Amino acid sequence: MKLGYIGEHLAAKIVAVAPGRKKTKDLMTILGCAKASGSHRVKLTLLKKSKNPLCFKNNNKTALPVHYMHQESAWMNYSLFSEEFDDCFVPEVKKNLKKLKLKKSDFIDG
Repeated sequence: MKLGYIGEHLAAKIVAVAPGRKKTKDLMTILGCAKASGSHRVKLTLLKKSKNPLCFKNNNKTALPVHYMHQESAWMNYSLFSEEFDDCFVPEVKKNLKKLKLKKSDFIDG
């Protein structure tokens, strides 16, 4: 999917728009998070305009290698960020802490 979109994007820049056609306004936001050492990376979050894009027509969105979200403007806002944080980021970090056999209390002073 990633390479397909990059190829589509580059092709759109190289090929001139045909007369009488509108230029595509394909917007998206990508949110990534990783440890500074690079030992743990959270799945990327892809934010696009369409609720059900054609490229995912026959695919299950939960099986994708990214978290997919949609919004009309394709911009990240507080509600989308908090949803991403609570539903995607926190569970993945907890899973990683379990894998490393660490507890939340190991990081919190007090």
